[in-house]
Amino acid sequence: MSSRRTSRRLQWLLLLALLALWVTLWQLPLFDEDEGEYAEVAVEMAHRGDYITPTLNGQPFFEKPILAFWLQAPLVSLWGAHPGIFRLPSMLACLLWILAIGRFAQRQWQDEETGDLAALLTATSLSVMVSAHAAAMDGILCLLTTLTLFDIYRVWQQDDLWTNWRIFVWMALGFLAKGPVAVAIPLITSLVFYLLHGEGRRWFHHAFHRWGWLTFCLIALPWYGLQYHRMGTHFIDDFVLRENLGRLTGSLQGHGGSLFYYFPVLLILAWPHTPLLFRGLQQTLSHRITPLNQFLLLWFLTVFVLFSVAHTKLPHYLLVGLPPLVLFMAHHRHALRSWISLAVPGMIMLLVGAITPRYLQYLSQTLANPYQKALVAQGQNLWTILWWERWGTLALLTVLIVAYIRSHWYQADHRAWLLGLNGILGTCWIVGLFLPLAAQLQQAPVLQLAAIARNHNGPIVADNRMPSFAVALGHPTINRPPRSGDWVFLRADYLHNLPPYETIQQIGGLYLVRIP
Repeated sequence: MSSRRTSRRLQWLLLLALLALWVTLWQLPLFDEDEGEYAEVAVEMAHRGDYITPTLNGQPFFEKPILAFWLQAPLVSLWGAHPGIFRLPSMLACLLWILAIGRFAQRQWQDEETGDLAALLTATSLSVMVSAHAAAMDGILCLLTTLTLFDIYRVWQQDDLWTNWRIFVWMALGFLAKGPVAVAIPLITSLVFYLLHGEGRRWFHHAFHRWGWLTFCLIALPWYGLQYHRMGTHFIDDFVLRENLGRLTGSLQGHGGSLFYYFPVLLILAWPHTPLLFRGLQQTLSHRITPLNQFLLLWFLTVFVLFSVAHTKLPHYLLVGLPPLVLFMAHHRHALRSWISLAVPGMIMLLVGAITPRYLQYLSQTLANPYQKALVAQGQNLWTILWWERWGTLALLTVLIVAYIRSHWYQADHRAWLLGLNGILGTCWIVGLFLPLAAQLQQAPVLQLAAIARNHNGPIVADNRMPSFAVALGHPTINRPPRSGDWVFLRADYLHNLPPYETIQQIGGLYLVRIP
């Protein structure tokens, strides 16, 4: 199979993977907590017409910078509050991110097939499908950080004032998207890279480009200044001290972990391409380290070490370190020694799908948390003929693709095509079985209770643990202690905090109650 023909096939596979994912994400409900949080803030911004101070259920919301809400709120004003509308900025950012990775790989290695495979590997990685496309900021941060670091390497290769100035534009937008991390990762990576090449003075010249920093300030600082003018030290305390420095020095919302937290995350970061990820890293380290490989390794290590030493840890934090790994995988696509290593992820997903009903039944009998227990107990109503039809179809597809991989494995010119098929198989399992299951278990009860609550004319009291309820309800909830006559929406594990109540409806560990 010629390289050009392989590239065309990979491009069609990329289109197929993105269409399957986008159609699914357009239909699925918002997932709590992050998607519901971003969506409700965007809805309130659109309704209030205040594009300076974001609010969640009427209260100032300083957990995230403003860019996500600037992108989502106008879309809500135009087309309404639909899950696909909230996810649209992330979906478009991911498309640009995927194409940017592919183009960089193609130009650096002068090989179209490597670029197309890098793009496809990115699009079909589990973390990209689940986290980067969500109605949050991860996909946009990944795009902006990747563009920043790609341009930093291009400037190192060849001085160019336009490219160097562009770096500060990307960092400024990233600063509005996620805060200081969009500046810290590029600066640390580039400083170490330049120092290793004995070019500290050149780094200083590039990093402290006065017109670049002026541009950065003009783009990024006006919102921060306006917000501080409005809210004063409350903004500094919440956003700067708690949400940024606090994540480094403390475990926010219980999201902690050891220094080794992200080692197992590597197993699922690029799933189903995990075997190739480790082989690609091994091949990169076992060969002569080129400047490009050195830069990419420093990029990944900066992300890995920075978030490992931070006290607040979440799996999707590692997403901004995925592009170097994808580039190594695409470049060393011939490194896998056996077809079995490519077949294993598909067979694991087949087995996971088969045992999921039994496992959820086991959890429903052993979990102590009443909300989690009721949530997984819903599973007994989902194991219908439709589930097994889906599982059977995907199992048959898995067997056919694994057989095809085995029969064509020793044709070296087919390797990229086989890796692409493996990625499509993973996408089919995620969008065809596992994401719909998660949505049905976690979010269907929220939507059902919101439909009941819409018939109530008074306020609904709720905390912010399931913010998608307010989006589905159509107006903000109130976060305060409940009073007589209030309707209250909450999880089963917080019922003990209520005064005497009457249950209106309970579904999947979620309750809608009335205080007499």
